[in-house]
Order: sequence, then C-alpha cells, then structure tokens
Amino acid sequence: MLRTVRQEDLQAFFEHQCDPVATELAAFPSRGREAFDAHWAKILDDPGFWVRTIEVEDGVAGYVCAFPREGRWEIAYWLDRALWDRGIAARAVAEFLTLFPERPVFATVAEHNRPSLRVLEKSGFRFVERYESEGDVAELLMTLERAD
Repeated sequence: MLRTVRQEDLQAFFEHQCDPVATELAAFPSRGREAFDAHWAKILDDPGFWVRTIEVEDGVAGYVCAFPREGRWEIAYWLDRALWDRGIAARAVAEFLTLFPERPVFATVAEHNRPSLRVLEKSGFRFVERYESEGDVAELLMTLERAD
C-alpha cells in the first residue's frame, strides 16, 4: 500500500489538495501550483522528512508523512476524497507507523474532522489537548506513545 514517492505522484497530490471539501474538513488551505511545487521540492530534498505514497489499485491515493515540528515528530496524511470511507487512510497510517520508528509521535487534527480523528484513534493515538489555531479553528493534539 505504501511506497517511495515518485516525481510523477506530485500531480495527484496537487489535485487532491485542491479539493475544496477536503481542505475545509482538514482546515488546511490548498496551495497554488508554484507554492505547492516549492513545498514538495523542500520535502523531497530533506532527508529528515519521512514521506510515502499511498497506492491503491495501481493509482496514487495520497500520502502519509512524518516531520519534525516544534521539537517533536508529527505525522500527517492526505487521501483522495474519492477513496474516503474505505478504511484506506487507517490502513496506510497503521502501515506507516510500522516503518517510522520514532515515539512519541504526534498528530494535529481539526476538531470537526471526525473521520481523521477516528483514523488516528484506530492506530492508538490519544488526546493530549485542544487549542485554537490560526483562523479560530479548534484543533486537537493527539499522541502515540512508545509501546511498553
């Protein structure tokens, strides 16, 4: 399900992040083409950034990634809206977490994004705190601790 990102995956990633329904649910604005390309060039050039393409039925379904943020590791993911409600995001995150060794790992999710919250909870993430982000969006900080 997960594989190394290829340059040709970026077109699908760009299209996915332009979906207004997905951006509203994620509470994350889409980027214009130039900003998107610059952002992904930085990601792909950074050896400390973990990112994998989610592949379903030989097509690019989205991505899962981990990156350092504010002194801790955080994961994020994006899935083509046409593939929502099939358990794909939950399986991709679970698989990614078997590859990514760092714990604890955190995730931030918009409070109104219940489907994404369920994805995280299925992988064992637990609530840490609620806060207001830019634009007065209620965000939930979640964490997955090291298994004992």
